[in-house]
Amino acid sequence: MSDVFDLVIVGSGPNGSIVAREVHERNPEARILVIEAGPMITGVAGEHLVEVDENAMNASYEDLMRRARQIEYVKGAMVEIEGDGWNAESTGVFPAAFFGHDFSQFPGASVSWNIGGMGVHWTAATPWPYAEEVPDFLPRQEWDADLETARSLLRTYVGPLVDNPFTEPIFAAIREAVPSPDPEREFGYMPMAGIPHVDRPFARTGPRDIAPYLFDASEPNVQLRTGLFVTRIHHDGSTVTGLEVRDLATGETTTISGRRFLIAADALRTPQLLWASGIRPEALGVRLNEHASIDGDVEIDAARFGLSGADIPTPPPGEPFIGSYWSPSVGAERPAHGQLMERAFDGKHVLGVGWYCATEIRPENRIEFSDEQHDALGMPRMTVHFSYSEKDMEVIRQTMQVQRAAANAVGDFPDQDSEILPPGASLHYTGSVRMGPADDGTSVVDTDGRVWGFENLFLAGNGVVPTALTCNATLTGATLSVRIARAISAGI
Repeated sequence: MSDVFDLVIVGSGPNGSIVAREVHERNPEARILVIEAGPMITGVAGEHLVEVDENAMNASYEDLMRRARQIEYVKGAMVEIEGDGWNAESTGVFPAAFFGHDFSQFPGASVSWNIGGMGVHWTAATPWPYAEEVPDFLPRQEWDADLETARSLLRTYVGPLVDNPFTEPIFAAIREAVPSPDPEREFGYMPMAGIPHVDRPFARTGPRDIAPYLFDASEPNVQLRTGLFVTRIHHDGSTVTGLEVRDLATGETTTISGRRFLIAADALRTPQLLWASGIRPEALGVRLNEHASIDGDVEIDAARFGLSGADIPTPPPGEPFIGSYWSPSVGAERPAHGQLMERAFDGKHVLGVGWYCATEIRPENRIEFSDEQHDALGMPRMTVHFSYSEKDMEVIRQTMQVQRAAANAVGDFPDQDSEILPPGASLHYTGSVRMGPADDGTSVVDTDGRVWGFENLFLAGNGVVPTALTCNATLTGATLSVRIARAISAGI
């Protein structure tokens, strides 16, 4: 491993894959190396689990995702895919506490341990941010262009999953119950990353769809090396010279050299690696943010729409959902976003009425790193401090009212069926290495994703997102990754 690469990327998930692709497309001669610690989870590296050939794994994913609750997917994936523990040979999604961290105040938090990261597990919802969710310090024209690029890379589709006579009646009922002052923000189809098919599941976008040559080795200048865990970033305080990596199979430690480096581990492990490496800006791990998650299911009353159980469509084998819908936020007036998933579950025709609402960005919500205690991989132990402010609780209460209004428009939804999920359950954590326009102690990276004070160290992923989101974080993080890739390319 004595080669010197033009760009070394840590993490093979969606954001690492986007940067690898964008830099390669702009600089085909640049030598790019992507490092991944986790092992293969499917027969085709980087493919989404809904498309795998392994029947047992596909069935497990389908069963778990029918619940439309990511926290349940994590719990089930841990048990049904990999057993009840974690080690370096494990693969899948695991509660962060399994690694030895204290996430008692953020108990839903989980991490992936596999090639492709969370990009092989996600529901593929790609709604876009609105109003104050968009960073106001970025040129709007650049943001809009990067958003379109990110949508294209993720293959965002807006439309039906199957032909469904319930769709239009549901649209009409919920549009009346939860009206929008902006016609472009009315209740409608959820943007989904992937390609629809009539005879098989919606083909959700995985990292291999973003950068195929990263996973099939068809482009010699873009390499993926797996089973390597990065333990330290070597630097002199302003320039990174290499990454210290441990081969998880042999225990051998080596150094990988490069000219530019991008860390795209995730919103938890990226700041952990920086801390372990003595890179500790004031904002590192501070202002951790996550929208609150309010969950529930309502059985659809077919009769009120002039329909019956015979009209319920059957999705293709392996497809968990009949329909995927979106109730967009409308800014400060209603900082709440609905993700409503229609499905047949336990013999019932159900609409999952999940809502996310923005929470305040506060320095009290943070990750604390220990120099004395370590996790299962020998990295600094993390303790997450997280709570909801009084303002957060008021917004949560208002959002529950919105959720109930939407649910009661299609069926009977008792108040007690609305549930606030544990913090961390959305898996949409942001702000731990947030972007900012000035090195004022409130951000970790500049508007190009470059760590303040460093000339060749960049970060990407949802942790870079500086705003409080109502929408799922993936497309917002991907949009910033497109921007960051452009900045990296300019210096190669």
